[in-house]
Amino acid sequence: MAVIINDTCITCDACLQQCPVNAIVDDTSNPTGKKQYYVQPDKCVECVGLYDDPQCAAICPSIGCITWDMPFTAEFDEHFRNEEIYKLGHNKEGKLRSPTYKAKSFREDIPLSERGIGKLVQEEPEEMQEVG
Repeated sequence: MAVIINDTCITCDACLQQCPVNAIVDDTSNPTGKKQYYVQPDKCVECVGLYDDPQCAAICPSIGCITWDMPFTAEFDEHFRNEEIYKLGHNKEGKLRSPTYKAKSFREDIPLSERGIGKLVQEEPEEMQEVG
């Protein structure tokens, strides 16, 4: 996983419908119990190999709602074991679906200094000038 949805989410459903790997669940299905949308870290692939940018952020009308998170790789296994933020599922054998179980693709062009909860995926559009 490399994106996270924060509490500024307005639950508009845009990201939910746009995610090509169905990694997003709505506020009623958020495993943390919070009333906001949730990106399942063991499913998100940052749209690598699918689109140029994460589609959830591209469609989101709430600038700053979707932020970069650490790559879902073994190097950051401990990060994703924080049960206050993440609720990783278990496979059929009962093994936790942590990054050591199965790492996910991530955008290697996003430096670690730009990752971590609160680092914006999308930029606020430049001020538009009226035409005509």
